[in-house]
Amino acid sequence: MPEPRQNIRLAIYLGPDHRTLMTNYSVNMSTGGVFIETDSIRPIDTPLVIKFKLPDDDKIITCKARVAWTNEPGNLKNYSLPTGMGIQFLDLSLENLQAIRNFIKGCDFTPIW
Repeated sequence: MPEPRQNIRLAIYLGPDHRTLMTNYSVNMSTGGVFIETDSIRPIDTPLVIKFKLPDDDKIITCKARVAWTNEPGNLKNYSLPTGMGIQFLDLSLENLQAIRNFIKGCDFTPIW
């Protein structure tokens, strides 16, 4: 059974300096990663450093990540999602993993698989 995903809007910061703000936002999140709606699609396996805050939590979550897959115009892999890219978390701390898990568990959502 696929892991639950929660629809969410987060500002995503990426890059080695943690200062580059993606101009678009995430669409859904799981403990394994996040899908980011964007026209600035990076190649698969591009390494990233991202940071974000969960709603109602002031703690910033920072982790290494990579572009796991893309949903490009003319080559959509998931027609239910907009143009963008799937980002895989690579080194979430156990504390941050649990925070994301608790956030998803506490949300009333409909799975999107």
